[in-house]
Amino acid sequence: MKQQHDIQTTDVTATPTVVPQEQTSGASRRKFLTKATAGLVVASLPARSVWASGGGIAQSIVASGNGSDFAGGIKIAVLSPGYWMNHEKQFHAINFHTVFGGCCFDKNGRPILPTSTTFGQILLPTAKKATNTKGVGNCNFHMVGMYLNALNHGSFGINYPVVGFGQPFATMSDFARYLYSKAMQNPSALGRELSAIIDEYHA
Repeated sequence: MKQQHDIQTTDVTATPTVVPQEQTSGASRRKFLTKATAGLVVASLPARSVWASGGGIAQSIVASGNGSDFAGGIKIAVLSPGYWMNHEKQFHAINFHTVFGGCCFDKNGRPILPTSTTFGQILLPTAKKATNTKGVGNCNFHMVGMYLNALNHGSFGINYPVVGFGQPFATMSDFARYLYSKAMQNPSALGRELSAIIDEYHA
């Protein structure tokens, strides 16, 4: 159900109104996101100073020890690309370029693979060719896996509510473009980090 919030103007000389924290948490998170630097996009995560002082490219958006804040205090649970390779094959026809806004990365980390490349061509073992559609560090493979986890939150045992109202990303497109921007910085590192996170939080 669509929620609406009325914005009221106040006199700056008036006594400030105390607003319950639960009503302001969403606004605070959105304000934080507008100021976020690369690699740090989720406010109020446990041990967030770790992310700010050298955490990996992707860690802060996918895990926080127990996934508290954006996962409502419930441990996140995600599925591996191997699951998507063998199940729910209706997602195999999705186009990588359309979703992520750029070409897949080849085995040398260059975003040059054909714009026609589908999720299925990245996920299926038969897709392995000279250019390796899984990408350097399996980055394409794991980006597809994480995208499908976010897309299917609440199904197949997945608890990964990273997209939606009051969450780190407003839309699936925002999440996909964020992952791609991290891959452009270092595709191999992103692939390794996503792989480690998927292993740790596998449903």
